[in-house]
Amino acid sequence: MFYVMSGEYKKVAVVTGSSTGIGLETSLALARNGFLTCATIRDLKKSVEIESIARKENIPINLFEMNVDDNDSVDKAITKIVNEYGRLDILVNNAGYGLFGAMEDFTMDEIRKQFETNVFGIMRVIQNVLPTMRQQKSGIIINVSSMSGLAGIPSQSVYSATKFAVDGMSEALSYELEPFGIKMVLIEPGVINTEFAQDLVLPSNKYGVDKKGIQINQFGDDKKGTSLSFYNDTMQRFLTFYFNAMSKAPHPRVVADEIITSIGIVSDESNTSSPILRMTVGNDSKKYSRLKKELTDNEFHTLLKGDLLK
Repeated sequence: MFYVMSGEYKKVAVVTGSSTGIGLETSLALARNGFLTCATIRDLKKSVEIESIARKENIPINLFEMNVDDNDSVDKAITKIVNEYGRLDILVNNAGYGLFGAMEDFTMDEIRKQFETNVFGIMRVIQNVLPTMRQQKSGIIINVSSMSGLAGIPSQSVYSATKFAVDGMSEALSYELEPFGIKMVLIEPGVINTEFAQDLVLPSNKYGVDKKGIQINQFGDDKKGTSLSFYNDTMQRFLTFYFNAMSKAPHPRVVADEIITSIGIVSDESNTSSPILRMTVGNDSKKYSRLKKELTDNEFHTLLKGDLLK
């Protein structure tokens, strides 16, 4: 789908998961900063908001259907983008979702699906853009990870595993890409006020709190305190904290702004820093990133428990 393209645009950016939240704001920020932005969305029926803003502001955003879980979908979308514009300068891997809950409460199929989107989806898109970036001998790959890729967070044993995988993959990949002039950026936000919470996948009817953080008793008055999970107390404590924190969290625009800043940093020809840049976003991510380095494992574990499982 094509909406706006007026004038000359020397740089082409691709953003995954662009219908809402961080992906939406990043697509808008890139377009407003002069990038011809290819906003990719799994379901184009969800493109109403970004389409409306692009038309209103007359900014260069073009929509493409792409499901990061599907090899053919990714290949088709990236091939179409490269064929139309002849180059690909920025890739922002943002598509993902949260699987929150105790590991024992999920099926292996649910766990595999989480890795399919959050890890293999990123790898799939990177593999498809690298031939173009290598030929150009330039490019920036920005992986939106999480504070949960810096520290294991309660209720996020599976989700944190995917984000740790993204962090490790990005660090290792930077060595492969460095000879071709391709830079790697890791963005690690803390809690951000997006639709992420609405899209969370929780084990069905196992915990005494719903997806809005509201206390519930799904077992009836005669079974108060009963749970279908051995881990209800830990999960309920964290989810209550999390949804309260989400309501007070920064707007996703702050993440988009940091992504724009990171592009400026790694694009600076006078910059002689490492080919990988890590940027934490939000006071919580900055705090725990620093303390994870300063404290012992036991001290950090006690700190997180006190902060997140009140």
